[in-house]
Amino acid sequence: AAPGWSIFLRMLATDIARTCAPPSAVARSALRSIAVHHRAAVINRSFNGRVLCQASTSGRDDVKGVGGSSSSRRRSRIVPRVHARRIEAMSGSHDEDETHLEGEDDDAPSNNSSRAIVGAADPGAPLGVVLTHVSADFDTLSSAVGLAKLRNARLGANCTFVVLPRGASPGVSHYLALHKNKFPIKEKRVVEAGSLAWAAVVDAQRRDRIGDCDKWLDAAKEVVVLDHHLLATSDIDATELIVEDVGATATIVAEMLENENVPITEEDATLLALGIHTDTGSLTFEATTPRDADALAYCLRMGASQKVLAEYVNPSLTAEQREVIARGMTDVKKTTVEGITVSRVHVECEEYSPGMATCAKEVLDLTDSDVLFMAVSYVHGKKNPYRHVSVIGRAKPVKTVDLGAVLKAHLNGGGHPKAASAAFRMDQEISSSSSLETLRASGDVEGILDELVRRVCVEQVPPERKARDVMRHSRDVVAATPEMTMAEVGEFLDVHDHRACPVMSGEGILMGVVSVTEVDVATIKGQLDRPVSGYMKLRSAVTPNTPVSECERILVEQGEGCIPVVANYDEPRRQWRMEGLVTRATILKTHEYYRRNRLRSRNGGGLLAERDGDKAAPKVTVNPEVFFDSEMLGLAENTEKVPGADDAAAGAGA
Repeated sequence: AAPGWSIFLRMLATDIARTCAPPSAVARSALRSIAVHHRAAVINRSFNGRVLCQASTSGRDDVKGVGGSSSSRRRSRIVPRVHARRIEAMSGSHDEDETHLEGEDDDAPSNNSSRAIVGAADPGAPLGVVLTHVSADFDTLSSAVGLAKLRNARLGANCTFVVLPRGASPGVSHYLALHKNKFPIKEKRVVEAGSLAWAAVVDAQRRDRIGDCDKWLDAAKEVVVLDHHLLATSDIDATELIVEDVGATATIVAEMLENENVPITEEDATLLALGIHTDTGSLTFEATTPRDADALAYCLRMGASQKVLAEYVNPSLTAEQREVIARGMTDVKKTTVEGITVSRVHVECEEYSPGMATCAKEVLDLTDSDVLFMAVSYVHGKKNPYRHVSVIGRAKPVKTVDLGAVLKAHLNGGGHPKAASAAFRMDQEISSSSSLETLRASGDVEGILDELVRRVCVEQVPPERKARDVMRHSRDVVAATPEMTMAEVGEFLDVHDHRACPVMSGEGILMGVVSVTEVDVATIKGQLDRPVSGYMKLRSAVTPNTPVSECERILVEQGEGCIPVVANYDEPRRQWRMEGLVTRATILKTHEYYRRNRLRSRNGGGLLAERDGDKAAPKVTVNPEVFFDSEMLGLAENTEKVPGADDAAAGAGA
């Protein structure tokens, strides 16, 4: 107890000792009343004087709801010394003369913890909830926690909570088992939907992605949707829809927190960093943007724990995941078209198994596939059983493959071009395609996967590029002559800034290839006066119809700097005539690894062509009447006001 209460208790004990009445009855009544009022006083001090729990003199705490009515009751009890100290620790009001025991408060909730909030918010603070999608991953969880903290900071009250509608991935479940008390997370059964004034959905835009919590959106007065999937369509009647072209939703929330200078804890920063890491593949996925890197740097500056990141970014596989992967490896079916391997696999499980996206990624890598469709199904329900199917699509950086578009068009799914998913029931209509509906009606999950594979192969796999499509034509190739010395060849390569070149006779016959390596060897041996014919080599050549992938394999495995493209490959080697040349630079351009190559190949206008073109960041329509305003989002230069801002429907149209 605080010093003042300690003095009062000592005086009360003295008075009790002087009376003739049985001390037990008097002490119990007095101590119960004192403990209740002291507990309420401590909690009142915790959150800037806001009354979150009012104590009654009848020995009970009347927990007030948003509207001020008593929504639930909790029997009062005397708070043990350790717990009382933890409650005071939440408000930072330790007495100066109180000794703090090391390790005693290590698991104490932080200020934004759900345990730190006894009951609902005071009547002046509208109750809000942030919903993750079902089977929550780190991106949706971190976005929800950050958004709740942001709204609480804006309103100056702890009145916004996070709810996971249905389950979480194995890694997230393990993380929450240890860290849940650090965040404002509540079970959905303790939230009164009728009291909601504000609701938000993060990392999703469809009602079916939030399970049975979709009814809460109808009860809330204001609804905000925050996502980073540009291709997804929303069926939520939102007051405000915020969709931005970044690699993770956590990036958007981290930017908001930074712009508003909202203080966050190390746990908050670590969770946001986990969301960015997992959804961008540690900044390696194709959808990653510089904003994701900046947001991750912000999290590190705010104290994100590298130990936690190392443990949860690449978690160990569970026993169920290992079993699914093993079964998937044995049942995988591959189709190779135009040099692209598209695989599919169907795994039947006895019950719902979380973390199947990780399994799909593992199967994609282990089978050396370029594209993978993995279906995981199980029978759900006892009275009216039906088969539930989840289709997960994963792809390596194949330029024209867009799995999000495929699953959206045919199975009402969605996602990114290289990572998408869809879920459906086999007893309900899933597609407007008659072929897919026929397969569904017959219960043929493998047939549905085969149809998806066929559509990708026909509609999205580009024709395989040949050597003739990428080679440098012989008329543009500089070549050495057999009569040149190694010293002359070295100077020749240096002048043209080449590392290798073909050696051709006066009649146009290909004789070999020489590189700077051979020039260096001749220099060491003191044989720069020797003719190039003594050093040139011709290890390999290709035809104009050789796939570019085969040319790349030769370059990598044999260490060649360039490969001659020979038109009369079937004739004797001494009669070969070079039609073109494939080099390392040629292969790099075909991959379009670097932005300058992509821009030039698309419009031929150099780097500024696309920068100054029509493509720009997606506009966000901001309704000034809702919680998030343009100044807070930092989007003042890229926003447009809704005509008739008071009209909620206009805000939803954003």
